[in-house]
Amino acid sequence: MIKQGIRAPDVSMAEEVLIGLNTIFPIIKGMYGVKKIGMFGAFARRDAIPVDTVELMVEFSPGSETYRHYLGLKWHLEEYFSTKINLITTRVLAESPAAASFDPEMGEVDQEALMQVLGELEFLQVRCKGMAYESFARESLLRRACERSLQIISLAITRISAPRKEMYPGAPWKEVEGISQSIAEARFGADPFLLWHFIVTEVPGFIQVVRSAIQAGARHHHQDTEMSSSGTANPEI
Repeated sequence: MIKQGIRAPDVSMAEEVLIGLNTIFPIIKGMYGVKKIGMFGAFARRDAIPVDTVELMVEFSPGSETYRHYLGLKWHLEEYFSTKINLITTRVLAESPAAASFDPEMGEVDQEALMQVLGELEFLQVRCKGMAYESFARESLLRRACERSLQIISLAITRISAPRKEMYPGAPWKEVEGISQSIAEARFGADPFLLWHFIVTEVPGFIQVVRSAIQAGARHHHQDTEMSSSGTANPEI
């Protein structure tokens, strides 16, 4: 139905999604236990920004909340609409600080990504604070957790807009973006010393940069706990 390709969302695209969801709702309700589904984020708001993914939120019926149902529904929707689907559960929207505090002028994508980066950086700082390399090298579970955290940071940074990153040219944006690929390509595992050194030397300053970036674009406003509070213009099925 919807062809792939980056373009700005418009009314016709939104209507097409709504019609499609109404059409297949009885099927996905029976197959995956879907209780409620609707559009979310930039796609629902028809923001004038290029998108290549349809953003949908879903709530499953009690007893149907399984990863099999979640992934089955995601694949079903991607096949039906012939495009990528960003499927977010209502639980994530209700509990995620990043989803609950975006600034329209800053851009939802930037704010969400920066919040995710900050959360992972703070995890690295707390877990490795005052830890000598020898101790870090012995803690295999901690190293694995740090590797995963750095991969999340790296991928989140790729979603931050160039203008936002250019406001902080001294930050190691490009270097951190390369961490995910380097970890994935490490044939014998990532070098624990390099990971530890990055955490000790780069993370504290990077935290301050990311906090400044968030504060620079944030408006202090209160939102209720409903879907509208997370930036959702959400026609539900």
